[in-house]
Amino acid sequence: MLRDGLTTNSNFTEYLQELSTEELDDLTTKLNSCGYSGSKNIEELINFVELFIEDHNLAKNISKEHLWLELLNNGYVLGDRILFLSNPVIYGSDVEELQEYLSRLGFYSEPINSTFDSNVIKSVRLFQENRGLSVDGTVGLETAGEIRRLLRPAMKTSLNEAVKSFKGRTSNFSICFDIENRGNYKEQLGLYQKIKDFCNENNLSVAFSSEITQNTNEENSIEYVNKVNPTLFLSLRDSTDPKVIFFQGKHSSSLIGERISKKIQSTMGFVSEGRSLTVLKNTKPVALVIFGKIYQYNITDLLNNILDEIVEIYKD
Repeated sequence: MLRDGLTTNSNFTEYLQELSTEELDDLTTKLNSCGYSGSKNIEELINFVELFIEDHNLAKNISKEHLWLELLNNGYVLGDRILFLSNPVIYGSDVEELQEYLSRLGFYSEPINSTFDSNVIKSVRLFQENRGLSVDGTVGLETAGEIRRLLRPAMKTSLNEAVKSFKGRTSNFSICFDIENRGNYKEQLGLYQKIKDFCNENNLSVAFSSEITQNTNEENSIEYVNKVNPTLFLSLRDSTDPKVIFFQGKHSSSLIGERISKKIQSTMGFVSEGRSLTVLKNTKPVALVIFGKIYQYNITDLLNNILDEIVEIYKD
């Protein structure tokens, strides 16, 4: 369900193809503000809009009015508007930026969800109290300016790295899996068993947010992962297009996720790509979404490559 339930029966591509020249220019501007490319070619522009829709967990039958609203909210930068407790809750890229900055400064340790909720307000108040500002939980120009003033250019680590440290091949290292179940029961059971065997052999703690034969629910999976709080979260999704996606937002990216992703790309031929998918933004640990024929490629090779890179990261 979309925010506020705003939907239409038409696919978004239908009304995009009927936009005027002025509306196309406005759409390109809004996409650029959200960190996406634009194009004079309508087919390319539709592809960029589709990426935006997928990244923000929106439905393809989103109405034109709601699409424009989502683009607007996700084009803000911190300081563009006053952030305060409201109903409905304020959300957008400026809130995401606020969460990222507060996490780098040590005041926020929750998932990046772009929502100005009670966790963010608590962190803002702690920051304001620490800096001798008016403690009201509202982020205006004074609070936003103080946050920017304190940030050092070298502080590029995203929240996904701020709450975890890697310990190499030890029992302190844990992995949580979410598996898109396809095929028959025997195939699914075999994949789960291979993962368990690998983790046991390498002295790794393992957990699953998915269950055999059961369809996964992203919201439930995120809630489970944040409760277990593993070192690494891997979401395995069945696809003919082998790809590994790490978190990359407007204001930071998962450096550890990118390194592991590049390792898989170089050793197994998967395409490495940075995106801001909901499951990557809203989970506390370092997370990767891996697309491919998960019941056909060698899961042991994949996990070995991931573990090898983690060991290298720990050495660094």
